[in-house]
Amino acid sequence: MPITLPIKRQFKLSLKLSGVLLATSMFSGCASMADFTNSADSFVMSEAALEEMNAVNAAMNAVEVLYQRGDKQDLAYYSPTNFKTAVKKREKLLKMYENYTPNNGGWFSNSGSEDIETESALFVLSMNKAFQAKLITAPLLSTIRDHDEFIHNVDMNGFGARLRKLQGLTIQFASLIENRGSGLGLEHQKTKLERDYKALEIDIIKRKILRLPTSEFNLLDQEIIPESYNRALNSLYSLERLIETDPRDNTAIQQKLTASHNKIKQADSIAKEVIWVKSRIETSAERVVINYRDHLSSLNSYLGTENLTSLDFQSQVSGIKDAVASKLSQRDKEKVRNDLHLRNQLAELGRLLTGQDMSKYSISQQVDNLIFAARTLVDGSVDTPLAQR
Repeated sequence: MPITLPIKRQFKLSLKLSGVLLATSMFSGCASMADFTNSADSFVMSEAALEEMNAVNAAMNAVEVLYQRGDKQDLAYYSPTNFKTAVKKREKLLKMYENYTPNNGGWFSNSGSEDIETESALFVLSMNKAFQAKLITAPLLSTIRDHDEFIHNVDMNGFGARLRKLQGLTIQFASLIENRGSGLGLEHQKTKLERDYKALEIDIIKRKILRLPTSEFNLLDQEIIPESYNRALNSLYSLERLIETDPRDNTAIQQKLTASHNKIKQADSIAKEVIWVKSRIETSAERVVINYRDHLSSLNSYLGTENLTSLDFQSQVSGIKDAVASKLSQRDKEKVRNDLHLRNQLAELGRLLTGQDMSKYSISQQVDNLIFAARTLVDGSVDTPLAQR
C-alpha cells in the first residue's frame, strides 16, 4: 500500500529524537523520498526504495533498542570506554539518518544506506563489548557504587569536589579493567578507592552528627569542671568512634548522640553549681557538686526519672518532688513513708547540702528541705524549710 508524507517533512529528523520516537515512528517502515504521483501533495516510493528504507529503519531501530538497554543498565558507569565509543557512533548514525534519502534509481546515485548499515554494525559491536565489560567491572565496583549511592542520599554540601574527584578515579579504574579484560593487578587501586569512599562517607556523617554537640561542648570551661569536662569529651569521642565503625547505624548513633548531649548539658549545669559552691568553699568545689548530684542520680534512677539528671539541681529536685507525689498517689502512702532506701538517699543528700541529719523527718519534709537548698543555691533565699519550722 502506498505511504504518503507531506513534501516539507521529507527526511529532516531532529538529533534529539528519543529512542522510543525513533523506534515507533521513524523505524516502522514510514515513507521517504519516492516517485511523485499525479498528486501535488504526496509522493509514492518504488518497491526497491521501500525495501531499502525498511532495511535502514531496521538497522536504526536495533541501534536505539540496544542503546536504551545499555543506558538503563548504566553502562556509562560500568563500561565507560566502550559505552562512550558506542554513544559517539550513535550520534554519527543519527546525523547520517537525518540526511538519508532512499535511492530511487534515477535521482540519486548513492543514498548512504550501506554506510548506515555498516556504522550500525560497528555500534552493535561496541555495545556488545560494553555489556561484556560490565560482567567484569560490576563485581569489582559493587562496594564503591554502594558508597556512591549512600553519599548521594545524605547532605553532602561542601564535599562535592571531593566526591567528583573520586568519581573521576572510579571511571579511570573501570577503564583499566575494560582494557585489561580483568581486575588482576588492580587490587591496590580497588582497595584504595573503597577506603577513600568510606572515609568520605564517614566525614560527611561526622559533620552532620557532631557539629551541634561539638559547638555546645566548646562552651564548657575545663578549668572549672575538669572531671565533668572529660566525661563529656569522652562521650563525644565514643560517638565519633561509633561513626567511624559504622556510619550507617543511625539508631545506635542517635542513642549515643543523646547520651553525649546529656553529658554536655550535665557538665554545663555542674559548672553553674560549682561557681556557686566556690563562692562558699575554696577547694574541691566540683567534687562536692558531683557527690550530691550522684545522690540525685540515684534518686532519679529509683523513681524512674533519669531524664532529669542533665538538668540543674533545682529542676531535678522539683522533678523528684513531683515523682514522689505521683508515687504517693499510686501506692499506699504508709508504705512509701517507710521506704528506707528512699529515706536514706534523701537524708544523705540533705547532709551533703545542709550538714544536718534529716533522717528523722518524713519524705515530704526532706524533699521540702531540698527545695529550700535549691532555692538558696539559685537566688540566696533565706526562707525557712518545713523541716526546720
